[in-house]
Amino acid sequence: MAEHLIDALYALARQRGRNANPLLALRTFAGRPGARISHLPIQPALAQGWPGATGEPFHQHQALALAALRRDEALALTGGLSARRTMQLLLLEALYADATATALLVAPDELAAMTYAHELSRLLQSLRQPLQVGLATGSGVRSALSANIVVATPELLHNRLLRHHDRAWAHFWAKLRMVVLAEVHAYPGTATVHLAALLLRLRRLVVAPQPIQLMATLAPVAGAATALAQISALPWRILSAEDAPSAAAAIALWRNPGERPRETLALALGLARTNARVHLLCPAFEAPLLRLLAGADFPTLSIGPSMLPADVQVIMGLNEAAVPLAQARDGASLTVLVLGDDPAERALARLATSAGEAVPLLDDPPPQWIAAAVNAYIEAQHLLCAASERPLSANEADAWGVTALIERLCEQQRLICLPGNTPLWQPLPTAGDVYAGFDLHAAGGLPALIADDQGHPLGILDQATFDRWGFLGAALPPLRGGYRVVERNDDDERLALTISANAETRRTIPLRHCTIHVRDRREYRTLRGCDMAWGRVIVDEELYGFREAAPSFAPHERVINPPIHIRWSAPALWIDLPMAVKAPGQLIGWSLVAALPLYTTSRFSDVVPAYDNEVYRIYFVDTQPGGNGMASWLFNALESILPLAYDIALECRTDPLLEPLARADMDWLLSLLGGRVSGAPPPAMQPDDPPATPTPLQAQTQQQFEDSGHHPPAAPSTSPPTTISALAPTIHREDPHEPTSQ
Repeated sequence: MAEHLIDALYALARQRGRNANPLLALRTFAGRPGARISHLPIQPALAQGWPGATGEPFHQHQALALAALRRDEALALTGGLSARRTMQLLLLEALYADATATALLVAPDELAAMTYAHELSRLLQSLRQPLQVGLATGSGVRSALSANIVVATPELLHNRLLRHHDRAWAHFWAKLRMVVLAEVHAYPGTATVHLAALLLRLRRLVVAPQPIQLMATLAPVAGAATALAQISALPWRILSAEDAPSAAAAIALWRNPGERPRETLALALGLARTNARVHLLCPAFEAPLLRLLAGADFPTLSIGPSMLPADVQVIMGLNEAAVPLAQARDGASLTVLVLGDDPAERALARLATSAGEAVPLLDDPPPQWIAAAVNAYIEAQHLLCAASERPLSANEADAWGVTALIERLCEQQRLICLPGNTPLWQPLPTAGDVYAGFDLHAAGGLPALIADDQGHPLGILDQATFDRWGFLGAALPPLRGGYRVVERNDDDERLALTISANAETRRTIPLRHCTIHVRDRREYRTLRGCDMAWGRVIVDEELYGFREAAPSFAPHERVINPPIHIRWSAPALWIDLPMAVKAPGQLIGWSLVAALPLYTTSRFSDVVPAYDNEVYRIYFVDTQPGGNGMASWLFNALESILPLAYDIALECRTDPLLEPLARADMDWLLSLLGGRVSGAPPPAMQPDDPPATPTPLQAQTQQQFEDSGHHPPAAPSTSPPTTISALAPTIHREDPHEPTSQ
């Protein structure tokens, strides 16, 4: 299959390479024979039927995984297709042993959930077993109420299964024995905290005498043990599923500097014409638009934001690439990464065509799964939901370490202690709909709804991304462009964006003022003579305009009228630079931010840079209130990212949109990489820098709430606009995630 697909890819390259060959690199990998075992101690009916239904024998890792589950250990299987199949085998084994039991499979998005439900139903049909699979959405909800296996997304678990646990879903919860977290690597940053809270809420509703069994599948990523421990305090057994056989595979890099959506879709359709199953990975909001363009003539083509089983994976851009490339040798015969015009993609394309250069994502270690350690804003949201599902007890509050948080919510008149000898807490009506505003990638607040100009819903955007990148006239996705924001609604009741469905090559970047107040410093060290630290900061950010560029016109700046003001408290990394850097409009630091998706499972929009030109200090701030884990990780990993960040800055020199950014980033990056840049010595440290006194994690959590609503006033901006002089009145959006005292 791989050779056939490679031939088709070469043919497409010849057709489309009128000026330059779009096929930059191609790497092939030999298949592995795998290792089989003759017997697996599972239910006889499953042992007899599995090889015939799947065409595969049993493997050593399956025996180890089965033993771990029977010891009641939480089990995580790493790999691609092999881990997926073993998960299905073990899930069915658990239900074969108790035909009255139920299981929950949590998938990262609805398309993935539909695929898992379909695969399990087809497998059970081949095995001729009466077990039923239900999808907790759409027309499948009614059958899911009585199914043995219910497939849901975190959103459905939150808004449907947990919210209505004592009504429609009471039978399901009474019989629940196993929870499967499929593709658990898809929950970085704040999503890790949300997932951990969902599991806490889930466990307290289960009345079975034996503990719930946990199983997960994930890509081969770094940091999995730490992240899994944060999701559940149970001991996890992590096993590789790579002793199963796999066919030969190939990875290709494809350069597409034109209109990305249409050109990428054309590539996917060209490969689908070979009768191969093709899956196109793209940002969630682009998937409906691409499906509309693709039409219904190619049933072997699927489009969505996460990996699905297919012969070919086509990845549209770096933001979606790290995990699929880590799994590329265990599943698809061909994986194609489509590179466009954003600076990181141009840098990767140059490295791929340079002799002797290591290529990020292909030659580097697996990407890092970065999880937020704790976030009081998220914990508060789930505490209110848990108290709504069943009153919180004092024992639960002590076990979860949230007694102080409960007291704070009571002060805010969002929780009340019920009368009686035993303390129990429930939400007050003043708390509103405690289930509203759920967003895996945000720490509270309202998610923004995205629709096209015909009114078709496209998905949601977290509020931080909405505020910083969703201004009127913006081109989304950030830095990459493709779709123009034609309408924006940002009142207190509803956040919404309307984008034009007609793709374009225009790109934008915001122009900002930033004022940062350091609240505490947790750790510090030096890097080539420069002081570097991380801690908690308060950020006042004003978007007063934006710079735009397109092939058809020269870059220019436009006013955002009225300006958008954002304020939040979060962890940040900061570096005291040895010289001043000219950064009008805060066009600085984005080269390093653009490199992060090549090293982590996180997104480009998870970090925002800021520069203080009075003390020559550059900050990299978690974009979510309370933090998403990026700043603390970056403090320890910065040296490994700097070289690629400099390569990206070099690529920005010839980019009309980002040329001012290139000059600023090359200056400060060169100083940290060992070069010398002339300039005045830095002034003394800011007076608000406290001594380095690390704070315990639980104290940090409580401090986030104690300080809510009591931020110091913002100082005047130190970065005046260069070409935009008159500014209109400001939209001032206080951080909606921070509960304030009543």
